[in-house]
Amino acid sequence: MFTAGGQPDLHVVMRGGGGKGGGGSVQQVAPQPARYVDPVDGTVYTDPSYSIDQVNSGAYLPSGADLLNQHIAARTAAAQQTSQANTAATQAKSAQDETDFTARKNKAYDDATNAIGAQFRQQGLDPSQYWESDILPAMQRQYGSIQDMDPNPSAAFSPTLGTDILSGITSGIRTKATNQLNQTFTPNYASTLIPDTTLDQYVPQAVSSQFDPLSSQLLNAQKRGTLNDTGYNAALAKLASDRAAATSQITNLGRGILGTDRSGINDIISGAKNDVSSLMPGQNFDPGIYTKQAQDLASTDLSSFGGALTNAIGGTKFSTLTDLLNAGGSVQGATNPNAINPGGTLGAVSPFYTDPNTTANQKRGLGNQGAF
Repeated sequence: MFTAGGQPDLHVVMRGGGGKGGGGSVQQVAPQPARYVDPVDGTVYTDPSYSIDQVNSGAYLPSGADLLNQHIAARTAAAQQTSQANTAATQAKSAQDETDFTARKNKAYDDATNAIGAQFRQQGLDPSQYWESDILPAMQRQYGSIQDMDPNPSAAFSPTLGTDILSGITSGIRTKATNQLNQTFTPNYASTLIPDTTLDQYVPQAVSSQFDPLSSQLLNAQKRGTLNDTGYNAALAKLASDRAAATSQITNLGRGILGTDRSGINDIISGAKNDVSSLMPGQNFDPGIYTKQAQDLASTDLSSFGGALTNAIGGTKFSTLTDLLNAGGSVQGATNPNAINPGGTLGAVSPFYTDPNTTANQKRGLGNQGAF
């Protein structure tokens, strides 16, 4: 039983039977105090016990439930304060760690930049000229590869990074120069500069220089009776055959000269490619230098081609008048043109020649005077 104020009523008496005769006795019993336990930390509270005087005086103490609620409120507040303090400390540490990491990351970037600049200067190059095009993109790639909170961000910047960048620049300028050369010096460049048509001008001249006089000499031999028509035609056939063979041989000599001249042009091209293969950053490359060298050499070769072909022919005789006359004589019969009139000299008379006056007299009957 509780009082109207909610406190236990200590005046409650228990009445019970007193045995036979229905008699009984009055006994005062104090109730057991209630227990209240904090489910988190196990703290136990009980309702207070009151004496008769406390009850009569109305001096009530907080109940166990009130005390438990107060404890829970205090515990929760303390936990919240601790949590907030821990969160603030964690955030502060995280912010500091991030600041420290950013500082290490930026220092690694700056150190790598300085190292690369030193490598470029060692090669006699101004790194600022390659900053935007080559160095900065490489640095940004490596900077972006650093994982957040990496304890060693400098590892992202290889000690060979500067050398690697220089190698890339070198490869790039060599590739560009090679492309320029390939556009200028096509596979047929030497043949275009020194064409096969060069032979069309000089080979016929070289052939004619030997065979035109022979042709005239054969005609004279026919006129002077050294060769009759049959022999003359045979000699002409031999002349034509020798001329064709000579044309073939002289053409081959000319082609050899062209090949040598073209080799000189190709040597210039090879030299240009070798220069490109050793081209370094900071060096200028002008394909026009090699183009001019090739064109100047080709001009010299073409202007001297006729003389070179004449020298190549030298003292070679592709046909002789004696061979031609022999060829004609062997066809025209028993008459030996060399024995009768080998040179076709002026005043010589062919055995086949008939004096026109004799013929006229015979027709007129001059052998028998007075007879017609």
